[in-house]
Amino acid sequence: MRINMIGLKALPPQYSGFETAADEISRRLVELGHQVVFYNRKGLSTHRGDDYHGVRLVTLPTIQTKNLSTIVHSFLATLHVLFHPVDVVHYFITGTTLFAFLPRLAGMKVVCSVDGTDWQRAKWSWPARTYLRLSERIAVWFCNALIADSREVQEYYREKYHSETKLITYGIRESNGVGGEWLERLNLSPQDYVLFVGRLVPENCVHHLVAAFEQVRTDKKLVIVGDDPWGKEYISRLKSTRDPRIIFTGGIYGDGYVALQKNAYMFVLPDEVGGTHPALVEAMGFGNCVLVNDTPSNLEVVADAGYSYRGSENELGLRRQLQRLLDTPSLVVEARQKAGEHAKTHYSWQHVVLEHERLYRSLLGTQKDTSASRAWERKGML
Repeated sequence: MRINMIGLKALPPQYSGFETAADEISRRLVELGHQVVFYNRKGLSTHRGDDYHGVRLVTLPTIQTKNLSTIVHSFLATLHVLFHPVDVVHYFITGTTLFAFLPRLAGMKVVCSVDGTDWQRAKWSWPARTYLRLSERIAVWFCNALIADSREVQEYYREKYHSETKLITYGIRESNGVGGEWLERLNLSPQDYVLFVGRLVPENCVHHLVAAFEQVRTDKKLVIVGDDPWGKEYISRLKSTRDPRIIFTGGIYGDGYVALQKNAYMFVLPDEVGGTHPALVEAMGFGNCVLVNDTPSNLEVVADAGYSYRGSENELGLRRQLQRLLDTPSLVVEARQKAGEHAKTHYSWQHVVLEHERLYRSLLGTQKDTSASRAWERKGML
């Protein structure tokens, strides 16, 4: 199949969990024999050339503003699609689907991976929120299929739009290295820090995490990994903390990211907006004890293999659970084992890629799996 992916910033992934998912999915679809094109935004990728592990990268310009960057780039990518033979156009996030009717009118199948209720994110102005709410309806109208990453998101689309979505979550990566050189570079020791990974945006509630950690009694550090190109004012407020235990690293990817995940004492996710966070899934896959805000999506991922706190209590509830887990290492050790086993059972990139392939084939009317797909299932190759 010929599959084009639109709506994200760039490969290799450096900006969000959606980029990481697109990276894993696109490369493995190529391994299964499909042709995949991914649209990069100009200036956001450090990769040289237009070939990325068999995925063809097409770099297009855009307007560098928070509200227009994604829309303009998606429009140009959609125009590019119309002049090339494509079977499936896969948009990421509903805000990119304004022009999805064009490839559909051209006879292509259109899919969108929806991102929870994106309009709830505090970073958006009211015109942007209005558009994003409209974009959900646009995605329902114009797309042949929608992909949700959690049951909470599935239920939202079912209740609000009477629209069914395909549930496909995320996978976990495996790594044998321990990444000691990365810890030395950041002056860290194994099991001596609490970890957060994600975009530094208000809806991820990093301010609650900073405020809570400032009040806990511990010699451990808090390592905050992430950035946001449009959130300089918010990030500046976060970094104004006077607690020397709190370290901001900016974005770290690849081996450095893996090293931080594998050596953390525990992983904390205080977000308040629905949808599955890939970093949470990966934290469990690396055998981390996880502590999350008790949103339905987070509890769905964690199940009985981690800890939660009442998000309604903000930093108070978070501080209490942090202190408890910092004071009781035996709880953390037990949770690590449960998390690793749970993730390996429920989150596999092999399964994720095969589910995408089957969805594409069902839309095209070619239900039969390829020989490579069948081999993957038989041998567990990924």
